[in-house]
Amino acid sequence: MTQSNPSMVESVLALRREFDLSFAQAPRMETEQRASLLAIRIGGDPYAIRVSDIDGIHAGCHIMPLPTPIPELLGVAGFRGQIVPVYDLAALLGYARAVSPRWLVLLWQREHEAVALAFETFEMHFSVSQAHIVQAPNAISSPPGQPRPHVFDVVSDTDTVRPVIQLQSLLSGIQKQVDSTVQHRSVLP
Repeated sequence: MTQSNPSMVESVLALRREFDLSFAQAPRMETEQRASLLAIRIGGDPYAIRVSDIDGIHAGCHIMPLPTPIPELLGVAGFRGQIVPVYDLAALLGYARAVSPRWLVLLWQREHEAVALAFETFEMHFSVSQAHIVQAPNAISSPPGQPRPHVFDVVSDTDTVRPVIQLQSLLSGIQKQVDSTVQHRSVLP
């Protein structure tokens, strides 16, 4: 017969209790914060837009051109029975104006005010851990040495690093430009 060591018996009993308790407890789930993004291209460069910042994405909407002193304003389009101004996202980010933007993201600023942003290429919808989005002010530049406006974060999706467009910053820029244009027009004789 073998003699049992009291400390070993206690260890075995403790392991058994721990094992048994593991079945009595609810399984632990790791809750990872995830971000849902749209992968787009502007001027051939990869970008991302947070899905939580938009109210919809639309393809092939008719944009009615308007005469305007604001070069980024393409015209207006109809959404949900409302006429919405449509801005060229490429031009707002400092690129040449898009030739034929096919895609629009819709943003409701207030209950009855919306803005649409037009761009040429939608690549995919993807989801990443929130930890994969990193703050990178002044790191995004094109051309080199020139910071890209309205871009403060970057995200990596599989094999591409994408600047994340900060839509609230972009909308603030649009509002300032509209206010400046309205103020300038009211001063003219």
